[in-house]
Amino acid sequence: MAEQGTIEPITGKYVHVEIGGVDHRIYFEENGPEDGTPILCQHTAGNNCQEWRHLLTDEEITEDYRVIAHDLPYHGKSVPPTSQSWWEEDYKMTGKQFTETLVALADALELEDPIYMGSSMGGNITLELADWYPDRFQALIGLECGAHSPGFYIDWLDHPEVNTTEVNAYSCWGLMAPQSPEETRRETMYLYEQGANGVFKGDLYYYSVDHDYRDKLDQVKADECPLYIVNGEYDYLTTPEDGKETAEGVGDGAVAVEMAQIGHFPMSEHPELFNAYLKEILGDITGDREGDLPSVLTPDDVGIELHPPAPAREKSAE
Repeated sequence: MAEQGTIEPITGKYVHVEIGGVDHRIYFEENGPEDGTPILCQHTAGNNCQEWRHLLTDEEITEDYRVIAHDLPYHGKSVPPTSQSWWEEDYKMTGKQFTETLVALADALELEDPIYMGSSMGGNITLELADWYPDRFQALIGLECGAHSPGFYIDWLDHPEVNTTEVNAYSCWGLMAPQSPEETRRETMYLYEQGANGVFKGDLYYYSVDHDYRDKLDQVKADECPLYIVNGEYDYLTTPEDGKETAEGVGDGAVAVEMAQIGHFPMSEHPELFNAYLKEILGDITGDREGDLPSVLTPDDVGIELHPPAPAREKSAE
């Protein structure tokens, strides 16, 4: 716990970004040296940049990296564009709109050779980025990434007879590892209670409908832009096996890594463990890490002791 009066070094700003010919006022938070390697951090569906607050204050990472976390338009502090009658149609995210937003944001911030990292829908989009914009990023880290993640574009996630803030939050509860600290799992749920109506469902249109790379993995140019597919052991939407299968389908330049003892929201559900895992991956990107990344990273590998310890869990023989 920080001492009273502690001021965190995170700064928040707005940047105007032209997306599809329309001006968007996008909110972002950052920490780290201006000349540090930029890491552009994308939140999960229906959430906002607060998911990355623990990474933004990790002194070991922000010593060398400029960590930037943004709110997509319609999320958090990035309100819809004032020049558009956005209320006349449902919000619905697509892969084209998503990638154009990320590239336009990187351009507006004048980021040189940034590393992109996102989770869930932010993880899936690494496949489109490596397909369509392989020359814009130094490396891509897709957390909880898969070629296809169907079944979650659901009407009752935006229904007038449903308390959607509570339903959306509890729908995410089971995606987190039970041994992740309860205070950070509760915080992840709390963040999900802050989304605007229809935005979570609209993001899931991309996640579950528009994103389908099962027959297009050979188009992903990981040989031009290294792609790390990093999935949590307790993520049942996009399992480590899904990540491994996706990386094998992509081929050269794609690496699959399983994060043991963590779930679908690694950066917010267990920040201490995730940040330790991330340092291993960043070390591989920069070449500072000796040896190849293991196929499975465990808490013992990174010197983290779980509190409470992981519950007993049976796995299939396969």
